Amino acid sequence: MRYRLLIPILLQFLIQTNASNAEYKFVVVSGEPALLNASEPVQVASFDECTDKCEQKTECVLAYQSNSSDPCYLFDWNSITQIIKNEAGGNGTTAFKVYTDQPACELNSDYLLNGKTYPMLPNDTTQNLWRIDTSEDGWTITYIDFKTPPGNLICGNFSYNRPYPDGCNPECNITMVQVWAKFGPLTKFLTKDAGWKFESNTNRRTGINKTAETFEICMYKCHEDQRCAAAYFDRENATCVMVWTGEFWFLERTSASDGHQIAIKLPMNDKLCKMTTDQLLDDQYYMSLPAMLTTFERQFFRVQTTEKYYVFNTYLDYYESFYFNMRNGCPVNNRGSALRQDYYSKNKTAYEHFFNETMCYRYDEAPGITQPEAKELCQLMGQKLLSDKYAGSIRMIDAQDDNLQVVDFQDTRFDMFRLGFYKNSSRIWHGLEKDPADGKWKWLDTRFLQFPEDAMPIPWAPGEPKEGPDMNCAYMGWGEGYDPFNGYAYYAAPCNSTVDGIACSSAQVNEMNIKKYTEVADDFGYRGTCCLPTTGWDQKFPE
Repeated sequence: MRYRLLIPILLQFLIQTNASNAEYKFVVVSGEPALLNASEPVQVASFDECTDKCEQKTECVLAYQSNSSDPCYLFDWNSITQIIKNEAGGNGTTAFKVYTDQPACELNSDYLLNGKTYPMLPNDTTQNLWRIDTSEDGWTITYIDFKTPPGNLICGNFSYNRPYPDGCNPECNITMVQVWAKFGPLTKFLTKDAGWKFESNTNRRTGINKTAETFEICMYKCHEDQRCAAAYFDRENATCVMVWTGEFWFLERTSASDGHQIAIKLPMNDKLCKMTTDQLLDDQYYMSLPAMLTTFERQFFRVQTTEKYYVFNTYLDYYESFYFNMRNGCPVNNRGSALRQDYYSKNKTAYEHFFNETMCYRYDEAPGITQPEAKELCQLMGQKLLSDKYAGSIRMIDAQDDNLQVVDFQDTRFDMFRLGFYKNSSRIWHGLEKDPADGKWKWLDTRFLQFPEDAMPIPWAPGEPKEGPDMNCAYMGWGEGYDPFNGYAYYAAPCNSTVDGIACSSAQVNEMNIKKYTEVADDFGYRGTCCLPTTGWDQKFPE
């Protein structure tokens, strides 16, 4: 399908509307290529047919026609560098091929034709790129190609064109996949102001910043650093932003013109090393160790591709030991609804599970998020918005007088992990909605509800729930009016209103529709504990 934006001297003429996703489209200007001798002339009946010809040819980056009776000239990659606008002496109409997710009816020519880079193949970030810049007399095109001659490629130099001839060699068992993307919602290393900034190096539990002059240097720094799972190159500040495994869940897909580029570390096995780049990101499972340093030995992750995100979900084996208040059998960075308070006790087995109704849950900051967006993120992580009835301030005692706790918001021993928030007052979406059929408030997920409504009613804030045609969703308010027993309260709100974060929950991994740890371990050729470094998190890492 063709998309074009025609820009005479002052007037913008838009052709066709569609597309919120990145696609090849055409920005059409009044201008003429400086030279025609490197082009391919073709006979066409109209300029629309001229741009059609360019769209059908992968190598074509630009189409030109002087007038309706002249031939159409197609310019391949690396064949033209200067376009002279008509006001500066040019003559005719030129169409630039761009790759963008801007709606066709709202293409921003000033943005798309000034300093933006485009790929010949949508996901290839290493070769056959071109950058368009605006100059005083028109526009210039610069061609970028990082590829090395085939005879010198080692592990494909991590380029897009997989599989590599040596991709299954032992020295290539850890690869880096390059994508146009930026760190998405819930990433732990992002600052909490919803801005495109990163935490300083004072907090190295989730990531680190390092100096780097190019994306390639940043990528190789991540490859060398066993903690790193993904690296983003901040071009403006010449900084390599590296985030650890289990500390990000979503990479937001972008286009080359946006300039956001990430390298993802993936371990290979005999099957994965024969896949294309797109296949590696399409619902595949990976062992975390030994490619990346982890808190847990029996840890693995799954990569999926959606229209908007590359999704990374990290899991623990059902029989992995627990760590602090992260429960065995739950996804990484989830708490378990039943947890022994004496979890360090030597006489307790690490593999002991409590009940068959253990719920995994997590709280995450997500400034400015709506309730539908929160439901989507939970769903992509294999979870649902949290139901409060199993998440109250409840204390339980078992037969051995061990103190078990069920999601206790008043427990201050783990303030950072308790909510995932760094402030005292927060609003968090929970799975509570008004039923349009009977007007009653109901929990979206009833799996873990333990108490009848009359025994433990919904802890609404005073004056809640407010009535209104749009008051159909509810968020939990922490520190802004609370129920004396629970330490928090609920507020009715329009579903499209924005709050500070989300709460998601699920059953344990043995009930999720995912591979078992043993299956993933078999795919990589080993079982049990594997490959833990001899030194821990205090070891030295390359600069």
